[in-house]
Amino acid sequence: MAIVLIEEVMVGLDEIKTSLEQAVTILTDIIEELHPDLETRFTPVLETSLRHPLQSRVSLLERLLEELAAS
Repeated sequence: MAIVLIEEVMVGLDEIKTSLEQAVTILTDIIEELHPDLETRFTPVLETSLRHPLQSRVSLLERLLEELAAS
């Protein structure tokens, strides 16, 4: 029973990680394609407020999934 629950948790966490990775990819594309007039104003905000926190969540989920797989 516990193994099934852990497996379900891992599948759910992996789906969340995939969604976050997609969000990071989209944000990266948006940042790279910003009009030069908007780039100086919005790039720092998008980087610090959205992309970096999402990337850190992806890393955290990767570590958590590794720990769950090892247990």
